[in-house]
Amino acid sequence: MLAASQLEAQTGVLPQLAQKYCNSCHLAPAPEAMTREHWTQVFGFMSVWIQEKNLPFEQVEYTSLLNDYLSRSPVVFPPISSASLAEAGLNFRTERLGLASESERPVITGLVAADLDGDGREEILVGDDNRNCVNRLFFEGGVWKEEQIFEISAPSRVEVLDYDGDGLDDLAVGSYGDIRPSDSLIGSVWLLRNRGDGSYDPQALIVDCARVSDLRAGDFNGDGKMDLLVVQFGWRKSGGILWLEQVSPTSWISHEIALGNGPLQTEVLDYDGDGALDFVVLFSQEHESLVLFRNLGGGRNFENRILARAPHPAFGSSGFSAVDLDQDGDTDFIWTNGDMMDEIPLAKPYHGVRWLENQEGVLKPHELARIPGCYRAVAHDLDNDGDLDIGVANLYFQWDLQDFPSLIWLENDGNQTFIPRRLIDSPSNLASLVAGDFDGDGLPDLVVGGMHVPGPLGRVGRLTGLLGLTPVEQLGAAPR
Repeated sequence: MLAASQLEAQTGVLPQLAQKYCNSCHLAPAPEAMTREHWTQVFGFMSVWIQEKNLPFEQVEYTSLLNDYLSRSPVVFPPISSASLAEAGLNFRTERLGLASESERPVITGLVAADLDGDGREEILVGDDNRNCVNRLFFEGGVWKEEQIFEISAPSRVEVLDYDGDGLDDLAVGSYGDIRPSDSLIGSVWLLRNRGDGSYDPQALIVDCARVSDLRAGDFNGDGKMDLLVVQFGWRKSGGILWLEQVSPTSWISHEIALGNGPLQTEVLDYDGDGALDFVVLFSQEHESLVLFRNLGGGRNFENRILARAPHPAFGSSGFSAVDLDQDGDTDFIWTNGDMMDEIPLAKPYHGVRWLENQEGVLKPHELARIPGCYRAVAHDLDNDGDLDIGVANLYFQWDLQDFPSLIWLENDGNQTFIPRRLIDSPSNLASLVAGDFDGDGLPDLVVGGMHVPGPLGRVGRLTGLLGLTPVEQLGAAPR
């Protein structure tokens, strides 16, 4: 079995007692992973969890370990500078899209590109926590329009599928129940059957479950019917992965694949090329791992192994996607880390975006850019030159203390060397990002959604489009 890829090695030598008090739950972090003033807070959390799990604990040596971490940790993190970012290199117009915000702090929980009306142009499915609904954003008659599809609290993911085989696109919707951290069983999964007239008939598939962060469709047992894979993030003590097997359009069976907190996102794919659908899950929280679940047949048995692992639990995974970035015929991954929505909202110097290049089944990590609060990355040919570039959004909310663009793009030079370029500084707090030609003008667009839960007011935006991306003529040499 191939060993898991390690994103980067930790610096320095771990304190002696770190293995005893850390490794029973996660990789032991180096002291450099956190600033000095915050280690005391972290050790306070950990002491409670260690004792809750009845793990070995001796206060004298635990205090000694804390003092060791304090003596070796940095006083402050140096901020990630934007000085080396090249100019945009793209012409575009920035436009506020869709409905006006109902709150001074708009909270968009997700964006999904989909062609629901079958006109060959993608629309955008919008999860809105303020309005508690899923909406459809589309361009028609020269104007942008937005209409409600389904009322639901804290929608996390919308998946398009024809589950009953009638040729109409149905929708599956997952819900956190509440975007705030909680182990309460407040999540749900709903199936919206397309009536054929633009309306949907909702059916609850799961209610009162751990908070649902993602779901995807796929025929996992090869019976010709679409099933659903449900990712339940939970929080500290709840969470897991479920396969919802479709027996008939009105009957579903739930199969537990894995229990555990922190699964954040998934991608469904035939990773090993054997004809059966596998899936890859990004586990955040203390796990910080990209895990393959290989389908052993029939969809009921999955063999799991870690494909890649971050060096420590403070890494802050925020998302990933599967894409053949170098277009060599295999599956690569783009992994972002920059989660600051926790007890210690700290921008860290190792936040950013990484490309995990598939080299004959081994994932080779490449750090592409360091970005505080890095949250979403989408591969798309943004300059129409035939290769895949990457749009990157961040949920960095401390721009009043140390500024950084909220949206950049990584220009591919054709040889998988990526030049980071600034796009916009406002709005900030961008947790969602999609790319495509949404207005039908033949040019790439980027649409971002603001999640303004933390941070100062100002630079606020609900839905924003960067429309008609075209290269600036005769680009100068980019700073490196």
